Amino acid sequence: MQRGACASGDSYSADAGAAILAAGGNAVDAAVAAGLMACVTLPTMTSLGGGGILTMQVDGRITVVDCFATLPGLNARRHGERELDIVTVSFDGVELDFQVRAPSIAVPGTVAGLWEVHRRHGKLPLAEVAAPAIEAARDGYEATSSQTVAFSLLDEIFRMTPEAWALVSNGDAVVQPGERLRLPELADTLTVLVAEGPAVFYEGEIATAIVEASEDWVTPEDLAAYRPHFREPLQGSYRGCSLHLPAMPSVTGGVLLTGLRALEAGGPLPRDFDVATWGRIAAAMDHGAAVRTPEYEERLFEDGWLQGMLASTPGGNTMHISTADSEGNLVAYTTTVGESAGMTAPGTGVIMNNFLGEEDILPAGPWREPGRRMMTSMCPTILSDGKDRQLAMGSAGSARIKSALLQVILQAVDSDRSPRDAVLAPRVHTEDGTLYIEGYGRPAVEVEALRGLRDDVEVLDECGFFFGGAQVVERHATGFRAGADEERRGCAARVVE
Repeated sequence: MQRGACASGDSYSADAGAAILAAGGNAVDAAVAAGLMACVTLPTMTSLGGGGILTMQVDGRITVVDCFATLPGLNARRHGERELDIVTVSFDGVELDFQVRAPSIAVPGTVAGLWEVHRRHGKLPLAEVAAPAIEAARDGYEATSSQTVAFSLLDEIFRMTPEAWALVSNGDAVVQPGERLRLPELADTLTVLVAEGPAVFYEGEIATAIVEASEDWVTPEDLAAYRPHFREPLQGSYRGCSLHLPAMPSVTGGVLLTGLRALEAGGPLPRDFDVATWGRIAAAMDHGAAVRTPEYEERLFEDGWLQGMLASTPGGNTMHISTADSEGNLVAYTTTVGESAGMTAPGTGVIMNNFLGEEDILPAGPWREPGRRMMTSMCPTILSDGKDRQLAMGSAGSARIKSALLQVILQAVDSDRSPRDAVLAPRVHTEDGTLYIEGYGRPAVEVEALRGLRDDVEVLDECGFFFGGAQVVERHATGFRAGADEERRGCAARVVE
């Protein structure tokens, strides 16, 4: 048995990670187990047909593993304008448009990344690590209320094909709490992948099914050429704590560090944030967002450019998994399928991504350059105080990832809160000049005072997906703590002692 912690997107994936720790696995095993389980129980958020980024501390070394998607088109069989459907999704009253169907599918990286990370750093056999996910897919699992809510958000997209609809429904409607959902095709796919390895996904029968699902926009050559990249982390600091997070292909790392630098330059924050403090936080978010220029997006993919830029600068749905173990290992793993293309790879149970339908993550310049990595907002992060406290953290939420992580860091460092309290504290978010205020959990008088910070303000009173998705595990001098967005998204945290 190994002591440790796992925080993940739902209770099933958190339990899977904790069970692997209890069986003697390390933080890498736990992250892979939780990630595979999430592909079964959270198909609206992640999938073998999606992509992700891991920031890992293994044997004292911190590495970023980039297994995000690449642009298709090597030896293209199809040319011309891509015709995509547009679906509008309401996140707690904030409406966002997404493009779906076959032409939105990019080359997935999840399988290549997780299998290579486990091959290099896993402790238990992969068959044991994947067993909880395979069992849940084959024997079924009972839907929770948070899953019903999550699946309902993307109801229109998943209804587009019978195969996608089967992943989230009872046939007539989105699966309801207590109803059992079985995914036998996905169980078979996971079993084959464990036995044969990722080659079957990128060059074998599953690859053929992915090409078919994409209607030849993704080619066999695209899949065969895919490789995960192991990169040096982007490094920064905040009030004496060191931060390690991804540079390319994440646009968020530089934005987050810029915002934190602005706050640090403005002096200490009070332990309990008042209205003036929230005004400083909102201004820091704007300051960080301003660095994302066309040059930033283009040069993001140059080795070392982002670190140099920061050194010279003055002061879809997504899900995240964080794990830690008693050997000193930490994993922060953020993964996504976008909102999905509304299509599966035939016969596999694997829902495909719609990354080409999200303009925000298409690289600057000639985006049709095949094989090029796409951008992402995902930003799994490791924070250390240099003494006896280390945290692995990350968040779902697309554009809200940068604001969620910034505020979790502030709550953990400036306010010295536990992971759970840091995650559950009410948040704000700025985007395109609008200040979004989470009204849930705040006194009415505070909400009214916050309205006065800007002319353009929206208050979201419901506790829901818009602000949610953060997960944190902490290793400290005497043990472990963990926190997750249990109220906003139904996430879960487990500590194994």
